[in-house]
Amino acid sequence: EETSACYETTWTSDHDDVTATNCFPFSGAEDWFGGAEMYDQSWPINSWYKEMSFYLSGDMFSDPQQFGSVLERYWLSSQGVALYVEPRIPLHVSVEKQQICFKGAYIEPYKPKKSPAEPILKYTVCLSDSPQRAHAAILQKYFKRPTSIPDLRMIRSPIWSTWARYKVGINETVVLQYADEILKYNFSNSQIEIDDGYEKNYGDHTFSVTKFPDASGMIKKLHNSGFRVTTWVTPFVNLFSENYAAGDENGYFVMNGGTNTSGRVAWWNGIGSSIDFTNPKACDWYYSLLEKVRSTYGVDSFKFDAGEINYITAVTDYRTHETLDNLGSYTQYYSECAARLGTQIELRASWNNQHLPVFVRMMDKDSNWSKAKGIKTLVSTALTFSMLGYPYILPDMIGGNAYGEGSDGFHSSPLPEKELYIRWLEVTAFLPSMQFSICPWQYDDETVKLAQYYVQLHENVVFDEIVSSSQKYVNGDEDLGPIRPIWWATSNDRKAFKYDDEFMVGDKYLVAPILDNATRSRDIYLPGPLWRDGVLRIFWKGGVTLFDYKIELNEISWWELIL
Repeated sequence: EETSACYETTWTSDHDDVTATNCFPFSGAEDWFGGAEMYDQSWPINSWYKEMSFYLSGDMFSDPQQFGSVLERYWLSSQGVALYVEPRIPLHVSVEKQQICFKGAYIEPYKPKKSPAEPILKYTVCLSDSPQRAHAAILQKYFKRPTSIPDLRMIRSPIWSTWARYKVGINETVVLQYADEILKYNFSNSQIEIDDGYEKNYGDHTFSVTKFPDASGMIKKLHNSGFRVTTWVTPFVNLFSENYAAGDENGYFVMNGGTNTSGRVAWWNGIGSSIDFTNPKACDWYYSLLEKVRSTYGVDSFKFDAGEINYITAVTDYRTHETLDNLGSYTQYYSECAARLGTQIELRASWNNQHLPVFVRMMDKDSNWSKAKGIKTLVSTALTFSMLGYPYILPDMIGGNAYGEGSDGFHSSPLPEKELYIRWLEVTAFLPSMQFSICPWQYDDETVKLAQYYVQLHENVVFDEIVSSSQKYVNGDEDLGPIRPIWWATSNDRKAFKYDDEFMVGDKYLVAPILDNATRSRDIYLPGPLWRDGVLRIFWKGGVTLFDYKIELNEISWWELIL
């Protein structure tokens, strides 16, 4: 772009123990965006407090202090400054004291330098007259666009997952009854997702014959009822899995470099080993296991969980088949191996995978009204994913994951508050995909009717704009996917940068949900020229704030751009 100028800065040293740090202050009139998925997702990130830490993905469900499952080395300011750090740099990041700091240091968990000539810190600064143009410069230089749009049925109609409602308490009877209920209440579907709890041992990639005596017959019944079927998989193979010996003997797992044996890792469902996706033979093996699931049972596709780097660095003296300049590349290899299974898949972790036409799922949200992984992080996480180059956003379960309290809370399913569920439903209707698990009929007829209405609104109104704007992004006609911050539609409107609870769908709709309990009004900022209220069908000129705008529980405020 003629209006963007980019500059590279490189720090070098012949010594491994030398570090380099650069900080970029937040000016009073400047807002910053980007970075990573976080437990308490903020938009903008100025209010974050994150001490200096290695910049690698982590399972923030188990440790809220870690950077999350999706991250990129990219940040953007409202004043048209974009920062991008080169992938091979051993990067550490802090956000505190009104500044963001980058540190290059060859210390754990990063490996030592391969050669003295390797830089300690290297980053690019792009300067432009607007954040939109600065973003375009970074996109052109460093990111790839998706090669296509993923499975359209997953965009159009809801996914129905067993997880939040049943947790691991699933069996053949439960799944078939679940499907019958979906049909009974006249809901459409993209697929039914059989989540955690169907295997005997994690990594078997077979249905437990105790819980699913005729899994193939069950899936055939689901197909005949109009459902596609997916199952939940991870990159882990537990020690007692029937597949562990083959992976161990063939060197398909991330290794313990000290003992030259398969590295073991404790994850949320036991102890096992992580498949080493940097090894092409290990990827082929994993792919063959999942293809066997397809051919044996008739499963259509898969939900890929985990993939974060904390499960690699947990291995003592970890070693991968291919030595990685950036540990984040492990996630990239995992994602690319998963993508061999088609475009009807979802990933939880992603790094440098913007080119893949697949869905990227938000980390499990909690069923609460807070910014601690609750409903208030729904919009901010979607905006962050979009800015980092992941347009096909799967916002996880409507109403949150319904986790309970105490030691067994992970496997219990207390019903979320009805009002929380409805507000969550309303937001999700305007995102690229909808996903149910806790069901509307677990509440009452009012909730069922509202859910039917918002599914139909998504299918009949939102779907077309999601697909249209996605195609423009793929083609290079737009520089952001369908979910956009409201400032994307305006050049230098200072008010627009502060809103973390409004968003655009393409360049056609503005959405202003209510994310607070017992609330029936909110302030709405309308940027740009002329808008029509999608509920009341009245017109408002843009560039104004509508104070205390009335929005009932059964409503979400959404607006169509007229001019």
